[in-house]
Amino acid sequence: MNQVRALFSALLLGGTLLATPSHAATPVRGAALARGAMHGAGFTLGRAGPLIVAFEDPNCRFCHMFSTDTAPLLAQGRLRIRVVPVAFLKPDSKARAAAILQAPDPARAWQVNETGFNVGDEEGGYPPGTAKPATTAALDRNLHLLESSGEVLTPSLMICEQGHSAPTLLRGVEHARLLRLLPGAGSITPGGGCSFGG
Repeated sequence: MNQVRALFSALLLGGTLLATPSHAATPVRGAALARGAMHGAGFTLGRAGPLIVAFEDPNCRFCHMFSTDTAPLLAQGRLRIRVVPVAFLKPDSKARAAAILQAPDPARAWQVNETGFNVGDEEGGYPPGTAKPATTAALDRNLHLLESSGEVLTPSLMICEQGHSAPTLLRGVEHARLLRLLPGAGSITPGGGCSFGG
C-alpha cells in the first residue's frame, strides 16, 4: 500500500511540486486540521515571518524539494514552517521520523536529514532510530490527521491566505506560488485560525 501511495504521488506530481488548493475543505474543517497540526508532534523551522504547516515524510523527495526551495526564505526571516512529520512512504520512514522527533533538537535533526538527502534512493539523511512507544503513537496520530484531510500526500501544506479566516490546504506548492502567497499571508494560530497582525 505504501508503494502504491508513493507511486501515485510520483505520477500525480509528475516530477514537479503540485499546487492544488483543497477548496472543498470548509473553514471549520480547515481550522480543525490546522489545530491538530499545531498541537501534534512536530517542530518549527525559522525565526520570523508567516507561520505555515507542512506535513512531510522524511523520505519524501518532493518534501526535500520543498525544503530546498524554502531554505532561503527561512534564512531571510520571511517564513516559518511548522513541520508535522508523517511516516508512510518507505519501511524506515517511521524509524527515521521517530529519530528526528526524539533528537535533542528536532529542527536541527530535520536539517541534517535534508542536507544528507539521497534523491536517487529517495532516502533522508538522518539515521533511523528505535522509536519509543510514545513517539510511535504521536506519528500515528499525525498520519491519522493527514488522512482526515482526504488524501495522504506529501508535502501537504496549510497557509493563511490574505482574506481567509481559516488556513487553506495545498497539496504541495510551487516556489513561485509560495512567493506570491507570502506577502499577504498570515500565521496559523494554536487554535487553528489565521492571524494577520504584525
